[in-house]
Amino acid sequence: MAALLVAYLCAGGCGAPKRSFQPEQDVDALNDAVFLHYVATLPVVTVDEGYRAVLMLADLPERPRTFEERGAALEKLGAVKPDWGLEADWVLDKGTLGYMLRTICDLPMGFNELWLSRMGIGDRRYALKTCVHEGLMPYAPAYEPVTGGELLAAVTKAETYIAIHGSDSP
Repeated sequence: MAALLVAYLCAGGCGAPKRSFQPEQDVDALNDAVFLHYVATLPVVTVDEGYRAVLMLADLPERPRTFEERGAALEKLGAVKPDWGLEADWVLDKGTLGYMLRTICDLPMGFNELWLSRMGIGDRRYALKTCVHEGLMPYAPAYEPVTGGELLAAVTKAETYIAIHGSDSP
């Protein structure tokens, strides 16, 4: 019985919530400044919007235009893991944002994250704790949704961190 419950939860019961509204305009058509203003107004952001905002911090020769391209670029940078199976319209959680920022800002891994990431558990949770320690994000549970204002604040703080400390990420 327990095996069936675990199989159900892993097969589809663990999916992240989706945002219940759609923007009135094509968000991909917005330039970066307008996009950030738009994001600041959102009650929650999607994974795709989070990907786009975080990739603004990366020094890439060409900005990815689609969710798949953004995901591939972040995977290449080590900022997301394909095992997570994130989808574009899912609500972004703070643990995932913390993991992306910790990687892009090249923050050192804490002991727990370093030790547990080898087993694939707690990586986002402990990355969030690192971001809290560095002042990029306020403390919150890793599963909590990210608001537009929180995303904008975190990306702004990360940009300042990179300007002061630099980053070895491409």
